[in-house]
Amino acid sequence: MKKIIFKVVGLSILIVLALFFKVVDAQVKSIELKVAHHFPPIHVQHKDVLVPWAEELKKRTEGRVTARIFPAELLGKVTEMYDMVLKGTCDVGVLISTYYPGRHPLEEAFHLPFLIPAGAAHPVGKTVREEVYKKFLIPYHYKDMKVLWTGRFEPNVLHLAKKPVKTMEDMKGLVIGFPGGKLMPKLIKAVGASPEQVTVVDMYTALERGMINGQIIPLEAQLAFKLIEITKYITLLNLGSGSNFVGMRWETWNKIQPADQKIIEELSVWAADLQARSWKAATDRTMDMCKKRGIEFIELSPEERARWIEAAKPIEEEWVKEVEARGFPARELYKFIKDMTK
Repeated sequence: MKKIIFKVVGLSILIVLALFFKVVDAQVKSIELKVAHHFPPIHVQHKDVLVPWAEELKKRTEGRVTARIFPAELLGKVTEMYDMVLKGTCDVGVLISTYYPGRHPLEEAFHLPFLIPAGAAHPVGKTVREEVYKKFLIPYHYKDMKVLWTGRFEPNVLHLAKKPVKTMEDMKGLVIGFPGGKLMPKLIKAVGASPEQVTVVDMYTALERGMINGQIIPLEAQLAFKLIEITKYITLLNLGSGSNFVGMRWETWNKIQPADQKIIEELSVWAADLQARSWKAATDRTMDMCKKRGIEFIELSPEERARWIEAAKPIEEEWVKEVEARGFPARELYKFIKDMTK
């Protein structure tokens, strides 16, 4: 009888231990990612890209990896986002190198005004972006974190509060805001205006109070940052736009099981495509709403656009020489892009 009791007790203990270790093991393998970005919750990047990505992540990993999203600079300023990922303030960040001037100089190639076809979903621009990241940006600049997926903004346009701009002469005397980077202010000066760095979270106030006369940024900012309330004119400069990427701390990535890492890699391809389509859809929707609001759209004539391109040419060679002097293969990158866009 005692032997039976001991066997029953022993078996019960084994079952309890097994359940305990199963729970502990599940807890160890379950990871919640803190995802940070600066966009407001109504922004396309948040509601149409990151939220669906988080839902899909939970679904595909069966809850082993989940994501909690912190929008609107809740965890820190957009200018600090790169270091926030490195230091562990967040596990994943939406990263835009223009906010860290001089830190990733090869990325500035995307900001050369007319070098790469603009547009998040442009097939040539997409191929150039992917190859530039693979061959140059990740090896030289982004080895310190895991790049999940890359993206590019829609073409930059000029948002104006009071005065229309149809020619370079109209730019004279204007103060034009730009979100960041070293090349955009050079272009603004080249076409006769004065540049003023204004981040996306401050541009509404700067335009409303007359601190700047216009802001160069993609069109969808009209809705995402409510510029539609204070803008009267939009000049479709269609300048090349900066790149962006979603990066994860290596320490976090290495904690994820290999099977789930593979799922995340596959999901990143899906997210990059979703992001490009979402940006394009947001641009089309924004243009329709702006026209209904009575905002006037201005397109540069072919002759006038040629003048802007000519004014920007010296910026390209100046950039190549400056970045080469810092020890980075800027001329090789420049030639690589020129060959790909022929």
